[in-house]
Amino acid sequence: MFSFTYQFTRQVLWGWIFVIAIGSLSIWLASYWLGASTALELRETSRERLSLYEATLLGELDKYRYLPFVLSGNEDVKELLTTFQNDPYFANKVSKSLAETNNKAEANVLYIMDKKGNTLASSNWQDKTSFVGHNYSFRPYFQDAIEGSEGRFFAIGTISGIPGFFMSHPVYEDGSIIGVAVVKVNLTPLQQQWNDGGENVYITDENGVIFLASQKDWLYKSLRSIPIEQLQKLQRNKQYGESKFDILRTDRIKVAGDFSTKIEGERYLETIQDIANTNWKIHYLVSISPITENQRTIVAIGIGVIVTLLVLALFIRERREKVISTRRALEAEKMEEMNRQLEIEIEERRRTEKELRAAQDGLVQAGKLAALGQMSAAIAYEINQPIAAIQSYVSNCVSYLRNQDDQELNNSLTEISSLTEKMGMITAQLKNFARKSSLKVRPIDVVKAINKAGHLMQPVLKAQSVFVELSTEPKTMLISGDEIRLEQVFVNLYRNAVDAMKTIKGEKIITINTSVTDTQVRVIVSDTGTGLEKHVLNELYDPFFTTKSNSESLGLGLSITYGIIKDLKGEIQASNNPDGGACFVLSFPRYIEK
Repeated sequence: MFSFTYQFTRQVLWGWIFVIAIGSLSIWLASYWLGASTALELRETSRERLSLYEATLLGELDKYRYLPFVLSGNEDVKELLTTFQNDPYFANKVSKSLAETNNKAEANVLYIMDKKGNTLASSNWQDKTSFVGHNYSFRPYFQDAIEGSEGRFFAIGTISGIPGFFMSHPVYEDGSIIGVAVVKVNLTPLQQQWNDGGENVYITDENGVIFLASQKDWLYKSLRSIPIEQLQKLQRNKQYGESKFDILRTDRIKVAGDFSTKIEGERYLETIQDIANTNWKIHYLVSISPITENQRTIVAIGIGVIVTLLVLALFIRERREKVISTRRALEAEKMEEMNRQLEIEIEERRRTEKELRAAQDGLVQAGKLAALGQMSAAIAYEINQPIAAIQSYVSNCVSYLRNQDDQELNNSLTEISSLTEKMGMITAQLKNFARKSSLKVRPIDVVKAINKAGHLMQPVLKAQSVFVELSTEPKTMLISGDEIRLEQVFVNLYRNAVDAMKTIKGEKIITINTSVTDTQVRVIVSDTGTGLEKHVLNELYDPFFTTKSNSESLGLGLSITYGIIKDLKGEIQASNNPDGGACFVLSFPRYIEK
């Protein structure tokens, strides 16, 4: 009952581990799938937003793109650059005209520079931050225009400190460049729009420097280290003033099959897009909180389902335990009754086994007496000869006594004594074999038991003209067992061999070979008799099975032999010799002296 309960509990435990593992895997897969789907939706939304921001930015710049071209064709601008460069009055006139134009265009500043980069007129000519009189030849937009192409450049104003996008166009007179017309567009309102909308957007140049951003803290920071030559170039053209270009630390972290960007402790899904006709990149950041919230929701739902199932299972288990407890109480009563019956049966089995063992011992003793009975004729013949000789010697003694022939009398008495000793030896062997064995297990010598059985069977062997050939090894062959029972085994084998050779006319020989290994003692007993038929081999050791008449044998000899050998932990195998006759192979565990 304990092992069943333990096994059941273990199965339930492993079952719940399996359910929890499958549930956890399902929750993870569901959260991963939902996170990936949410990330994909956010990516699509981000691309749409990026396209909108790019269009807004380019639209804002294109709105002022025509101004430098228009100003380059103004006659007053050309006269200022060719005739009135040193005339302050004419320069103020042009500056006033630029201011009026800018009031309509709503750009940041419009200004005119000569071929050397000096500002001659500016729409902010009356402001403290007026560009008039300042030289901007170091700016790339001036250098591009003076070389005959349109200039495009984002920079922080050296006078105003206001960042803006500068667009320039060369001013021609008779096919020659005489100056440069420039418009500066202030993009700060665009950044403010991004910030007011709660968006996280920034634009980087080819060096990875952030020059437009919804977050002011990110401005003029770099996403990577700037090479020295590029850093020197930035310092020469004063594009970003005195900025230090600190690195904005960003880490890429995998989330839901995608990568998130971690900036200042916040994690975003970052989408990047190139801005057309520029070397800029626009970055759009969206918080990954929708992804994590959806995943948390799925995890919470999954855990809730598992907990609910666990509570339900515990409830069902409690109900089942009550049923099982009631059933076990009934089974315990039945088990107690069964135990009582089992104890009665065990006691009955013990009594039966004791009676069976006694019957077996009696059967072994009966086998011995049966063997003695069958040998009795030969033994009686063996004893009758010395008895007849004794009678003759006694008659002679009477005659020698009358004639007072002491020498002959002494010789006759000596012969009588010798004959009685011989008779005593025969009867002692019979008495020793006939007695019950002690059943005590002790080391016994197999060869010694074979020889004793041979001496006991000597009268029978002599009467039937049977010769025994014994081949042994010089090693001592000890096994654990009872000597009397082992002798009975060999007596029975001798008897079977003699009976098998009664009808043959040739030599009657019993061959016994012994051998010993480290673990086993082996004895092979073979004869030159008629051998064993195939159907006999299958029933050879069955009780009361015999090939002789009932008057000659009860069929117990080999059955008893088989039982004794099994008690001695041995084995017996019967077969036929290739040259004829039966062969019995006996093997016993060897006794090793310690």
